[in-house]
Amino acid sequence: MELYRDRLWNAWLSINMPTMTDIPVSKAQLMGRANDFDGGRTATWMSGLKVPTWRAVRDAHSGHSIHVVSDRSFAALSHDLAIALRLLNWMSHRPVVWYWWDHAWPRLLPANVVPQQEHLNGGWAIPGVPEVHVYRREEAHKVLLHEAIHALGLDVPTALIEPVRRQFEAMLGRRLWPHLGEAFTELYAEWLWAIAGASTKKEAVERWQSQLECSEKQAGEIWARISSIKMDEDTNVFAYYVLKWVLMQHLDVVLVAPSASVPLWFDWWMDARPLLDEMGVAAEDSTHRTIAMGMTCR
Repeated sequence: MELYRDRLWNAWLSINMPTMTDIPVSKAQLMGRANDFDGGRTATWMSGLKVPTWRAVRDAHSGHSIHVVSDRSFAALSHDLAIALRLLNWMSHRPVVWYWWDHAWPRLLPANVVPQQEHLNGGWAIPGVPEVHVYRREEAHKVLLHEAIHALGLDVPTALIEPVRRQFEAMLGRRLWPHLGEAFTELYAEWLWAIAGASTKKEAVERWQSQLECSEKQAGEIWARISSIKMDEDTNVFAYYVLKWVLMQHLDVVLVAPSASVPLWFDWWMDARPLLDEMGVAAEDSTHRTIAMGMTCR
């Protein structure tokens, strides 16, 4: 993995901060697409903005572009937009459009509540369609990477996931959200962000170690809440927080040969289950307080 990380690090260093050109904002897209993906919360936020900032920029060299609505000033957005264009240049030679609702809506899970969509989801993309949608400010760049993986077709194929998902459902006694492959997608996004968010190669290594520690803590906290429930999922809670942590213990195999690793996921989970149960018991007190659901703990 060190060679793989070094190559990505060198590729990241080779990409300069883009020169942003302002272009007309696609307000119709930002307004029209904010109606139903989060129960109307983003649409309500937009309608309550007294003086919204609408901005759109394009990297003239690559063609990547961003359309954003925010409660921050035009100038305050510039650094985040430049980083995002650089990330897109790193990820793809094919132009990608990022639609961003820059909403200061933190990922928080109240006490004694089972995690659902409103507590963790922050974006979406359609596989193979070069568009990315992010509707929170928190972790926006990491979510951009996650959704770009979808948009660019870099996920584990769905057909490989289905038999394994049924194994998990039979063991857990409830239906999981269909996209179990989100465990790989989120792991990959977090690994990429550990690299791209660093100022040195040494820091990239340190950021990943911090990410491993963060994910272990969250896996225990989430398992403490969901290990005994029989309610069907309405989002990828198990994949994002629990199975992702399991896959992190086998990083070399998962990142180098993600599709080949899929048949091993259930066995890896079964091997990790005793430790996970211990982690859940140790985190029992966290069920009685509000916890952060942001996946980078940064």
